[in-house]
Amino acid sequence: MNIADVIRQIRENSTFLAQATNGERCCAGAAEFAQIVDKAWLKRPAAYVLPVEDDAEPNVSQNGLDQYVIETISIVLDLPNIADQRGQSSSTLVSEARADLFRCLLNWRPAWSTGNQGFSYAGGNLVQMDRERLHWQFRFSLKIFITDEDGWQPPAEQITEISGTLTDPQTGADTPLGFVISAQEQAHENLPSGGPNSS
Repeated sequence: MNIADVIRQIRENSTFLAQATNGERCCAGAAEFAQIVDKAWLKRPAAYVLPVEDDAEPNVSQNGLDQYVIETISIVLDLPNIADQRGQSSSTLVSEARADLFRCLLNWRPAWSTGNQGFSYAGGNLVQMDRERLHWQFRFSLKIFITDEDGWQPPAEQITEISGTLTDPQTGADTPLGFVISAQEQAHENLPSGGPNSS
């Protein structure tokens, strides 16, 4: 999951989040919930994006790799709760925030996604609330597809020589004419016309 692209998508399309001094909407990444709860640094209301789940479905290929993976991100809203310490007003903001994130992410399929669908909604829940802030988590999922091309690729064997035999176009039989091209001869052909000792 490319979290930077998700953050950019929210910043460019949100109308709910606060604006920073540079004019961008207040959305950033975070490594874990503790950072958001203890060290939230953006102007409220703000959103913090972090990856939370990576669920793989069974491989359906008998001799290779054809597998769906559902990647889920969490977007934690940091909402002000000073005006109403019961959380009633900030709870109302949760609905506005969800509608805003829906407009930003639902059905959006990033350019790097290998799936044929965009983001879908995976649910939400209260994280914590105190006299100053309310934190609410929204989860969005993206289904991607992985194949052999995404995995380890064995090193290709270097070709050192190519040989062939000419066939008679009328009979299809092999003729005594043939050719052999070695890597050394190919390198010689790529030298300047004057040869290796040309000045």
